[in-house]
Amino acid sequence: MLETAIALLAAHMAADFVLQFNWIITNKRKPEAFALHTGIVLLTSVLALGAFSVDASDALWAIAVVTVSHAVIDAIKTYGLTGERWEKPRWDFAAFSLDQLAHLGVIMLAAFMFPNAFAQGEWSWRWGEHAQGLVSVYACFAGLIAATRMGQFTIGKFLDRFALPELETKTVAPGADAPDSGLQDGGAWIGLLERAVIFVLILIGQFAAIGFLLAAKSVLRFQYAHKRSQSEYVIIGTLTSFGWAATIGGLTVWTLGRLG
Repeated sequence: MLETAIALLAAHMAADFVLQFNWIITNKRKPEAFALHTGIVLLTSVLALGAFSVDASDALWAIAVVTVSHAVIDAIKTYGLTGERWEKPRWDFAAFSLDQLAHLGVIMLAAFMFPNAFAQGEWSWRWGEHAQGLVSVYACFAGLIAATRMGQFTIGKFLDRFALPELETKTVAPGADAPDSGLQDGGAWIGLLERAVIFVLILIGQFAAIGFLLAAKSVLRFQYAHKRSQSEYVIIGTLTSFGWAATIGGLTVWTLGRLG
């Protein structure tokens, strides 16, 4: 059962946070984009379980449950949760969270209903005793994507509720340097990299290094936070990011321990 759940979770992470590129996200309400995303969910699930034969009945049923439910859940979120209310930060965060929790719940249900889905797949019988290593790779991949890309959307939507006051606009004298607005997408990349580093540190058991990383980031960021609102925003974002990555890393270590 655990192997099936991990394989389907890895497929979900790949479909929702790696292969769901910008065109799909911005055109999700269009039938062709919606169908393409659903097809990607189907493809990643088939590949993860190695369900290349009609004899793998449990695997095929598990894939059907996950794919159909994914389409239904996405349809509810895309076409049902619309309007001004759902565009507000708190409701947008709630919709995203409920959407992901529903997907994860269905994955666990499918693994419970069809526990032998991975064992029936081609990877299990072709790799034999090494198939357990493949499942461990799945677990690490799912954890890394959850810590980085999934964390990017989750934390970003969570922080949207905190309206950071805009900096005072000042007239720039002719010939003077314009205010430094930072690198394009610099903050997003910093978040991705820091969560990836924390995730890896958790996996290898180097917990003390996380403290040094937190202190270094705090010093660097607070040098540019001149207002109380900016400082509080930085603190909330940093602690949320670090906490998310550490939690996902801990869950991944626990999962790998269960796999033996």
